[in-house]
Amino acid sequence: MEEKDFNNLDGQEIEQEDTSSGVLITQPFSPNDIKLSNPPMNLGDLIDMIQYDWIDFHTEYQRNEDLWSPGKQSRLIESAMLGLRLPAFYFEEVTRRHWKIIDGLQRCCAIRNFCVNESLELCELEFLDFNGKKFSDLPFDLKRDIRMLPVTVNLLNSGVPDKVKYILFKRLNTGGMELKPQEIRNAVFQGKAIELVKELAVNSAFLKATGHKIPTKRMQDQDFVTRFMAFYLLGYENYEPDLDNFMNTCLEMINHGKISEEDINHMKKDFTRGMELAYEIFGNDAFRKRESVTDNRRPINKAYFEVIAVTLAKVDENDSVLILAHKELFRTNLIAEMNRNRSYNYSFSGGTGQPDNVKRRFSRFAEILRKSINNETI
Repeated sequence: MEEKDFNNLDGQEIEQEDTSSGVLITQPFSPNDIKLSNPPMNLGDLIDMIQYDWIDFHTEYQRNEDLWSPGKQSRLIESAMLGLRLPAFYFEEVTRRHWKIIDGLQRCCAIRNFCVNESLELCELEFLDFNGKKFSDLPFDLKRDIRMLPVTVNLLNSGVPDKVKYILFKRLNTGGMELKPQEIRNAVFQGKAIELVKELAVNSAFLKATGHKIPTKRMQDQDFVTRFMAFYLLGYENYEPDLDNFMNTCLEMINHGKISEEDINHMKKDFTRGMELAYEIFGNDAFRKRESVTDNRRPINKAYFEVIAVTLAKVDENDSVLILAHKELFRTNLIAEMNRNRSYNYSFSGGTGQPDNVKRRFSRFAEILRKSINNETI
């Protein structure tokens, strides 16, 4: 088993998770779904598209513009002036006149700043003597050479399924600060699904039950919510093949209208009720594993959150009253099971994304809840 440690971001704690599962494709996509073209282009074509606002700099795929220093931007321009091939650009084609930047934002910013709005004066050049120059200051033949430089453009054509976009972008996302899976979902599954995720992430009952300890940084709060939505709407019994695909399937189904408005409204109400019930039962200890009543307070555990949040959200009103009446026994039973059942305990910390562990922790937690409601000890 991997050594377990905890993340502590600005005093906000989440237990590190080992899902032991990457992005798997159990049903291969048709090659026809992956429509990636390589239109012949030169740098002048990109400059023109930037000038006419055909290239979208403000996409969900990217974070911030202009992160490069003037010196780094200048050296990219110097490479173009020397005739050196620039790294490949990746775009998504929304329409013929609207491309979203997938990979290459900072390079596009440098090109825009120098060749379009001329806010960049060259500096810190290593080979050429053009420090302090703007694009309009360059000799005509050098400006022509820059514009005629061939560039490699990989264009993800319109109509590509969202799941394919997710996998392709995850493979391309290797430079700079790597995006987290939820940040990629936020880009790929834009629409009703992401709006719903954002709505639940600011739900007051959710914030109270988690003690405001789940960071919004890197969309960790939205990751928790998406997990809840997937297990609530699709059911742990239907979980496969891994966590990424399971969560993506849920978002895709919502966006494509495959989950009814009635089911979504029920989920929203049950989410609030489940969070309120979790707080009434566990107080400030909600979603934190305990193996002893004298344990030090642990960070929030994602797998424990999934199980508690979904199970309590589906408890009816009569059982809610009973579990509150036996909440001390319920907490005692949970601690006892963590100590006596090693595979159950492990399902919350190692290989949490493996189907057997998912089904083990959900089914056993439900059994412990039922025994506690019936005033039975483990």
